[in-house]
Amino acid sequence: MTWRFEIVAGVQDRLLSRILQVLEVQRVRIHSFSGDLNETGARVTFVVSSNEDKAYRIEALLHRLEGVDRVSSSTGFDDTRK
Repeated sequence: MTWRFEIVAGVQDRLLSRILQVLEVQRVRIHSFSGDLNETGARVTFVVSSNEDKAYRIEALLHRLEGVDRVSSSTGFDDTRK
């Protein structure tokens, strides 16, 4: 199943690295990953293949990262960009 996550966070050192570490530990296939970071905050969006239980675990782990204000996820997202 394909899941799309969006993270809104404050400015934090190594935010992208910590997000990618969560995905690496959960051993999911990353289809796309993009981030918009500036002096006021960050918005990161990524699409992964994962079963439902693992997707909920990823969401819980992302909520625990320092500086993360909001995490949203949706399923059934078709990422046609290859």
